[in-house]
Amino acid sequence: MLIRDFLNILLDDTLEEARLRQARGGGALAFAGAERAVEECREALRGDGMAAAMRALLAEARAAAAVAAGQPDEPFWFAREMHVEWIAQVVSVVLMTVRAEAILPPTRGAAMEAARLIGLAPGR
Repeated sequence: MLIRDFLNILLDDTLEEARLRQARGGGALAFAGAERAVEECREALRGDGMAAAMRALLAEARAAAAVAAGQPDEPFWFAREMHVEWIAQVVSVVLMTVRAEAILPPTRGAAMEAARLIGLAPGR
């Protein structure tokens, strides 16, 4: 599987999961934040400097979420931050497999998701 294919599947699956959460009552603001996160990650993951672009996007998303704490649009910014972080963790698993520096330390869940996406683990 090419890295571009992996990234597209990851981003598409992340957005679909957010859609399903919204359908179960997850909230329109949270979905809009997830949608924005996926769009921004798709842009950040283009080109050779994707790890640095993702690090910068994650830092900016965390800062924006902190500023929005307690505000009416907090669900948007919180969802955006969480989705950018999730995508960065899954991408970090792949980076680590080629001995590149991770964007941030991935979780076990991110490793399982990366394995699922490349066909090494059973589906959800």
